[in-house]
Amino acid sequence: MPKIWVAVLHISDRTAQKIINLHNIHPNEVRDALVCQSGLNAWTDWDENRGLRCIVEVYIRGQKGQAVIYPADDYDPDVFALGSCYLY
Repeated sequence: MPKIWVAVLHISDRTAQKIINLHNIHPNEVRDALVCQSGLNAWTDWDENRGLRCIVEVYIRGQKGQAVIYPADDYDPDVFALGSCYLY
């Protein structure tokens, strides 16, 4: 499984509300799990509407989950936007 590096993670207000309301996850928890964390396991996928996305294995509150992130900057491969996050 390839590794990914997330230097910057953008989280829109709409996505923040979605993960809070649907998944009981605070945006800061997602940032803590992803930003500047070495060795994150990820795989890529193609979304018909949004294009390339990365599904990243995360641990939040000791629970395993996944974050779906999208490249957010054509010039910096380490900048992403959060699409969703959920725990198993």
